[in-house]
Amino acid sequence: MRRRWLLPLLLGPLLISAGPSSAEPRLQSRVESFDVSGATVDTIRASLNRNRQHSANRVNWNFRWESTPGQCRITEATTDVTVTAYLPRLQPDPQRATSVQQQWDSYLLALQLHQDGHVELAMNAARQIEQAILNLPPAATCEQLQQAANAAGRRLLEQLAVDDREYDKRTQQGTLEGAHFP
Repeated sequence: MRRRWLLPLLLGPLLISAGPSSAEPRLQSRVESFDVSGATVDTIRASLNRNRQHSANRVNWNFRWESTPGQCRITEATTDVTVTAYLPRLQPDPQRATSVQQQWDSYLLALQLHQDGHVELAMNAARQIEQAILNLPPAATCEQLQQAANAAGRRLLEQLAVDDREYDKRTQQGTLEGAHFP
């Protein structure tokens, strides 16, 4: 009886890898800077408020299928995450105190870490989209399968928007992570 179980245990990894394939989502990241100026905390804060731009992420998915008489099934799914981060660039000012510059440096580092949190949420959503598409059962037609795959992707994108809002709420837009310039 033990021998009967040995064969499935040995072949299990091979059988699993023979199914539909996915890959780690591809990440394309771009950082855009916007200028901020000032010598004091108040003038820098005012400039930051005037010039602030919001970062954005986008998740796209692609899939391939195989059609046989009477059914269509997914064979591959991939996702791409595109992130555009807008980070402030503080212009030099000889009147700026070292302590103000240090506050800025700490803020900028915390802001980058907060943005990384949004990127990780997008990457997780991309992984979930791939898995949801790969886990779809075969459909009677490829059109039905395509509709089901795109519906799964859209549903998970809606969840990503909720997750992003919850992340910002939980961190108070990054303030609790230090991403707040006084």
